[in-house]
Amino acid sequence: MRTGLAVLSLCGMCLLCGAEPGPTSSTRPAREPLVLDLGQGTTLKLVRIPAGKFTMGSPKTERKHSKTESPLREVTISRDFYMSRCEITRGQFAAFVKATAFTTQGERDRWAYAWDGRKWDKVKGASWRKVGHDQSDDHPVVCIAWSDAVAFCTWLSGKTGRTVRLPTEAEWEYACRAGTQTIFSWGDTLAEGKGFCNVADTTARQRFRRWNIFPWEDGHVFTAPVGSFKPNAFALHDMHGNVWEWCGDWYARDYSKAAKVDPTGPPAGRHRVIRGGSWMSSPPFVRSAYRRRCDVRGSGCDNMAGIRVVVECK
Repeated sequence: MRTGLAVLSLCGMCLLCGAEPGPTSSTRPAREPLVLDLGQGTTLKLVRIPAGKFTMGSPKTERKHSKTESPLREVTISRDFYMSRCEITRGQFAAFVKATAFTTQGERDRWAYAWDGRKWDKVKGASWRKVGHDQSDDHPVVCIAWSDAVAFCTWLSGKTGRTVRLPTEAEWEYACRAGTQTIFSWGDTLAEGKGFCNVADTTARQRFRRWNIFPWEDGHVFTAPVGSFKPNAFALHDMHGNVWEWCGDWYARDYSKAAKVDPTGPPAGRHRVIRGGSWMSSPPFVRSAYRRRCDVRGSGCDNMAGIRVVVECK
């Protein structure tokens, strides 16, 4: 039950939000799963997300609330859409690269933000192929620029005859919340999140002592294989943590001018929206409402960014 006082305990005790519950999205089960063939024996599974309404953003009483998450407003997603059940994996991205001989922005620039053995930094020669820590084909692809994510979608659209794209910011938050209006899709407390996400936790604290963490162990210091954690009510995995996920929208500083039906963000800008947090994110940055901007020039924001795609319903 929600109260009028918001408290965020970063030691994992209590996390409450003072918003009155607004109209929420439909929580009827996802229908008609979709499987796309990427070639070379690789497939992509998506779930159908039902149309509905939800309250987008966060109330001022939510701890670590930002003005960028305001004003709270009812948003309508007018049509069902499919969303990839998990983040796009290295194996799925490799199928795209093999089919097209695509070179990512980081490879063209000959550097990317990656793990240098001590910290995330600008690393010469790093790319999605070499991120500085161990990954297998079932890990989420990282060191991906926004333009790389769009190129993947364009290729998959042509290959399948479906409209494949990055989610809008509103679609992303709607799918993340999955009918909830709590701070996280699992609820309002940090402790309830155990088993739902790969984030900054006690596993990471053993290596990075000063990190602000979730009060449990998720078993992974860096990225985890996709689908390793429990899904939300829409059957989507890793909407919180693991890797940041690109959205299609240009970044707006707040929602004051945003449409209330199927918003797509401003018509132009310098930064794109990225959502969800990553394996190294502390609690405030994994909230359902949290939004981050990234400059699309150069390889400046491909360090922990990955891809989750949407397919429009026919």
